[in-house]
Amino acid sequence: MQIFYKYISIIVLAAWGLSMTAQSSHKLLREGNNNYEDGQYGEAEELYRKSNQKESSLKSNYNLGNATYQQGRFEESIDHYLAATAKEMSPEQGSDAYYNLGNAYFQNQDTEKAIKAYKQAINLDNENKDARYNLSMAKLMQMQMQQQQQEQQDQESSDENQDSEDQEQQDQQDGENSEEQEEQEQSEEQEIEETSFDSTRLEKQNLDSLDAAKLLQIIQSEEQKVQEKLRKFNSKRKKQDKDW
Repeated sequence: MQIFYKYISIIVLAAWGLSMTAQSSHKLLREGNNNYEDGQYGEAEELYRKSNQKESSLKSNYNLGNATYQQGRFEESIDHYLAATAKEMSPEQGSDAYYNLGNAYFQNQDTEKAIKAYKQAINLDNENKDARYNLSMAKLMQMQMQQQQQEQQDQESSDENQDSEDQEQQDQQDGENSEEQEEQEQSEEQEIEETSFDSTRLEKQNLDSLDAAKLLQIIQSEEQKVQEKLRKFNSKRKKQDKDW
């Protein structure tokens, strides 16, 4: 009989311990909820984490998702909502969990996964009007994003085509300018050659009828003209080289 009573006492103590753990976890959830309602999301998160460490439940994971969501940590809230959806729950609870999961995905700019989550929320509760509304918004956002991406791709393609056309026109213009410049250079070179003063030829002329001083003045004047044309010609060529 003593052995029998001993086993009974052990069973009672174990049940009492489990009960105290459950009560402690539930108490932490309640305290966290009070902080959450007061807008103290950081304090609420800490209590929810303690509760979740004692007992990982639908409520502790769901509330952790809410607390981190309110603090803008959407990627982390997604993990908590996913953990919540893995727990046993009623259709209404599941619909709420997937609805919040969809909101977290949406805030994280993942509209494709948000749409899937909203659809799952509606499948679990066909009367979830918020999920239906957010589903339509997510689809609209996805359509706008796809349209913007298409417009951006079209614009990039148009810019590439325009750049190609501009390059062709530039190459053609450069070719024409090169030909014109070459012709101009040849013309200027010819002009310089034609106007260049050849002192050796003058020296072969009959100098008896020319005044030596006047001849020197003519030579100097012609040489200055030649030098000036050469200077302008070289200046143009250097400027073009710089533009390239």
